[in-house]
Amino acid sequence: MNFVMRGRTIPKLAFLLWVGLFLIILFLTLLNVEEAEVPGWEFNISRNLNHYIHREALTATIMPKDFCDKPSFLVIVCISSPSGFEARRVIRKTWGRDRSVMGHNISLYFLLGQTTDIDIQKNITEEYLLNNDIVQESFYDTYNNLTLKSAMMLKLFTLKCQSKAKYLLKIDDDIYLNLPKLIDDLMTRNQTDNLLMGSAICGSRPIRSSGDKWYAGPSYLFPYDIYPSYISGTSYCMSGDVAEKILNTALNTPIFHLEDVYLTGICAKKIGLNITHNGRFTFHYLKQNFCLYKQLITVHYQEPELIQQVFDSIRDADVEEKCRKEDQIFLVHRWLIENVFMANKTRKIRCS
Repeated sequence: MNFVMRGRTIPKLAFLLWVGLFLIILFLTLLNVEEAEVPGWEFNISRNLNHYIHREALTATIMPKDFCDKPSFLVIVCISSPSGFEARRVIRKTWGRDRSVMGHNISLYFLLGQTTDIDIQKNITEEYLLNNDIVQESFYDTYNNLTLKSAMMLKLFTLKCQSKAKYLLKIDDDIYLNLPKLIDDLMTRNQTDNLLMGSAICGSRPIRSSGDKWYAGPSYLFPYDIYPSYISGTSYCMSGDVAEKILNTALNTPIFHLEDVYLTGICAKKIGLNITHNGRFTFHYLKQNFCLYKQLITVHYQEPELIQQVFDSIRDADVEEKCRKEDQIFLVHRWLIENVFMANKTRKIRCS
């Protein structure tokens, strides 16, 4: 018996061999996807956070002597890479320049890990001496170590800032932050405990393809089919008490390398903490629209020069006048309705 395939007649045996070979290749591919390890978090590497954090000890190799000495309404910790000099420079000139916003004290620090590049390290030391806002912790700064980086942030805040600050904001250095909008939001909520707020992600499934940036790793790292609801790690805000609660829980929870899933999802769920979705925190790419940016708290995927441009533009009188025009107001209102108010209702259902 023969089979017709793409206009060609092939013997039954050859067809069966072809199908068998295809199934074997498919099986091996799926097996490799599942078994591929996450660099830095291989099976034989400890996932006990206590081995890296040292809860009661200050381990930073560089830290301002007056770190969190002054009372603050909000402490901002900007997650930055050792080589991110330009991003930090622009942030200091733009959204991070003010230490008092709407009558509230603001503190800003940049958190880095270690680098093996001697020249970069020399420049970091000079940057610290000039600006007094660098904290460099004792772990290698890699993408797969972001969980360690964020846990270090929680430890530093708990040890040095919690008694003097109401809120902690974690933010990446490629984000434009509308600080007055955030302060206004926090003042309106007036929730000083059990607050963990940002852009909620619900019903997300682990990515098992090892070539993906957000690869979940083998099943021993995360064995379930769906992540708990969590907040995008690009930026999230919490009340002071939450930092300590999440840290203490993380110290008794095996490390998962995707820090937002781990801290704001897995650990927050273990302590029964309800995350608060706020659609004004964005993490998807948005087309440039300064009228829209004025209504948001964070705008992601911003190069340093764009952060400067956004900062200047939304404070420009001509832009302000433009935003008063009916067509611009309509676009902003429509976006807010579709992405904030309606999304809040949808996410409340999905995340409950």
